[in-house]
Amino acid sequence: MEMDDIVVKILEKPELKEPILIEGLPGIGLVGKLAGDHMLDELKGKKFVEIYSVFLPPQVNIQYDNTVKLVNMELYYWKNRKKDLILLLGDFQGITPDSQYKLADVVLDIAEEFNVKRIFTLGGLGTGAITKEPKVYGAATNKKLVNELMKHGVVFRGSGAIFGASGLLLGLGMQRGIEAACLMGETHGQIIDAKSAEAVLRILTKILGIDIDMTKLAEKAKETEEQMARVSKMIEDQKKAFERQFPIEQPTYIR
Repeated sequence: MEMDDIVVKILEKPELKEPILIEGLPGIGLVGKLAGDHMLDELKGKKFVEIYSVFLPPQVNIQYDNTVKLVNMELYYWKNRKKDLILLLGDFQGITPDSQYKLADVVLDIAEEFNVKRIFTLGGLGTGAITKEPKVYGAATNKKLVNELMKHGVVFRGSGAIFGASGLLLGLGMQRGIEAACLMGETHGQIIDAKSAEAVLRILTKILGIDIDMTKLAEKAKETEEQMARVSKMIEDQKKAFERQFPIEQPTYIR
């Protein structure tokens, strides 16, 4: 039997009141994935949708109990007194540009079915530099949302691009009348960055008005900080070694 390009498996149809969709798929520094997975762990969200697709990498993942799982994307819900949440999580994004569009469209179809009016996508902004206090940058689909996020300390640059699900859910969501914003943690880009994920999640939880225990993520962030310190020292040592091997001649001046 031939598999459809995208298969949506509905496990449950919960009653949700205008839920906010949070995307936490893998990207730069795994910032969004770390933040999204931590939210799931702390909020104890319940899985209600599985998305399988030929547009995801052709593999199964071996789990802790040595059984395998076909790679997919998953949607979880969490019911709250103020606003319910839907979390979009997974180990991969679409592997081609057109598949990114198709998967984003399917996610938005589900979002509309549950009356989602607002989306937050989470990711990293790679700078190639190491920072101790990562900023959280943003982009949004309307000026009102920009102003709202600025009040929470989100920094706006006025330029750049957002690739993958974090960008497409904004652009395609805007065409459907869903307002959306992307929160991007400042990160080196070549390091799994829990510190940046923590910075993003602290701002997101303020915006949502919810409390999440950050202890475990803070512990991972400390590991990130130590890793960054080691990388920074290695870069500095390499630079000094290079300068010793190829000393820069000081310019001479004729007076």
